[in-house]
Amino acid sequence: MRACFTATAILLALAFAPFANATVHDQLFQGRFDLPADAPVSTNAAARFLTQATFGPTQADVAYLMAQGYSEWIDEQLAKPATLGFPVVEDVVNARTNGGQKVGQTQRLNRWFWQATYAPDQLRERMAFALSQIFVVSDASSAINQDIVPMTAYQDLLAADAFGSYRNLLGDVTFSPTMGKYLNAFRNVKPTIVNGVQTTSPDENYAREVMQLFSIGLVELNLDHSPVLQGSPPAPVPTYTQPTITSTAKVFTGFTYADAPQGSGPPNYSGASFYGGGLNFTSESSPMACWGSELYPESGTGSGNMKHDVYGDDGTTATGKTVLSWFVGGVMQPNQIPANQTCGKDVGDELDIIAGHANVAPFISRQLIERFVSSNPSPAYIQRVATVFVNNGGDLGDTIKATLIDPEAENPPPLAAGDSYGKLREPLLRLTAMWRAFNAVAPAPDAYGEIGMTGNTNFEGSYGQGPLESPTVFNFYTPDYQQPGTLADNNLYSPEFQITNAATMYSTANSYYGFTKGAYQGMTSPPGNRPLIDLSTLTANVSSPAAMVATINADMMYGSMSSTMQSTLTNMIGFLGSGTSAQEKAWSAIYVTLLSPEYAIQR
Repeated sequence: MRACFTATAILLALAFAPFANATVHDQLFQGRFDLPADAPVSTNAAARFLTQATFGPTQADVAYLMAQGYSEWIDEQLAKPATLGFPVVEDVVNARTNGGQKVGQTQRLNRWFWQATYAPDQLRERMAFALSQIFVVSDASSAINQDIVPMTAYQDLLAADAFGSYRNLLGDVTFSPTMGKYLNAFRNVKPTIVNGVQTTSPDENYAREVMQLFSIGLVELNLDHSPVLQGSPPAPVPTYTQPTITSTAKVFTGFTYADAPQGSGPPNYSGASFYGGGLNFTSESSPMACWGSELYPESGTGSGNMKHDVYGDDGTTATGKTVLSWFVGGVMQPNQIPANQTCGKDVGDELDIIAGHANVAPFISRQLIERFVSSNPSPAYIQRVATVFVNNGGDLGDTIKATLIDPEAENPPPLAAGDSYGKLREPLLRLTAMWRAFNAVAPAPDAYGEIGMTGNTNFEGSYGQGPLESPTVFNFYTPDYQQPGTLADNNLYSPEFQITNAATMYSTANSYYGFTKGAYQGMTSPPGNRPLIDLSTLTANVSSPAAMVATINADMMYGSMSSTMQSTLTNMIGFLGSGTSAQEKAWSAIYVTLLSPEYAIQR
């Protein structure tokens, strides 16, 4: 461990050296301290990395990263415990309810934005946000839009599992009652047989999406995410068929709340049945129980109470359930789950089969690269990350570390040669990065313990995205979306452009206005429902528009602002004239930067 003096000295120096002056900052590190071998080459490089790995760089985080180096910083982040939202939101909801106040998703969103902006486990929080766009649940669904606290618990689940094994995450997601209710696995039941004729079938929603969206996709993939091709002419190979979904749906039957009755016989007390439970936040947030043969045998005492399908494809115990096949050596090898197993064994076997599929590594790795680094990673980049996933048993912590320290992440090509590199920043990330760059201070908790962060903004409506607010299970945008025109013509992927249109550009601009012009420290009547940004690093240089722009360049854009934009922004500030207050010049410069294409694109 390096001497505490190193980081302390750097932090003290930063307190007296404006972050905007990257040259001054870089001099603090060049040859003066015992820096690690993988320390960023400059503070701009450190800020660029933190833009990828966090909800936005801060002065203190840049200094700490410079002192620790990339690997140690990541390892420390991997070891930090998850900052949880469940206990806070539960307390707020209870306090508001007891106080006769309305409750809604705003309570969840306020806590989410607080964690994104202030939680110390920044990489974990960013990873949970990325995972929430793969393992989607949404308050747009009437099935869960009143489940404020359980939805918060689901976000906590993603954060807690963010750096564990993919298989463990898949299991926890599958048993989550929030996911169960969203994709109809909750209280999904075995087929009904009347006089030997099947009259109902299990819901297939979760069986389909757990394969298509959470694990393997629609076609067989090579390790670099290129499709496996077979036949003449060569064509992609489907990963599964409709019969696969039909059989798999039988696996995901029998789930209900955790407080369902336990035992070998039928329910013997009022209100505690397969359709009971869910009596409090704990039962609605705990892993689901399963009414399989481990609780209620199909024959004898309790006959007919079991809701899990123990039978095989033909409706008898003579066969098993034929589920997802593995593509090995160019040949499909079918997998079958034996009949007459417990619900837990059936589900466990199915999740093992899914997690063991060769597609999982490239499918998940490519999406993580898209969310953190670039929309169009090279096949070699995907393969390097996917190889770590495979070699380390699906360890997500190792996978995100490989994603962030890959040479392609650290060294972007020159702009002229790298038109396909980088990504459009999600509008939420542009906002949180601005808050963190200018040390935004959150309001004090209100009488119910709630900290206002959202300014009552409808983020999904204004930005086209909001935390756990996707309009469908397919997320706000798909990994393969291609913006029509130049990007599509060049076969480039551009997921975030799917929510970028005339309407969202206008509404996002209006929202950013409320978070800059309407929310800074020192204003006469500050709002109490959003963070207030600190303009002091800009107003201190109000007599020098060029110095103000240099601050914004370093703090918001890690030194990447073009000379043309610097000149335009400098001229704009100068044009405002002496009759304009220092605060207005400052927030105006931040606001215009928020709207600029250069800030919107992360390279």
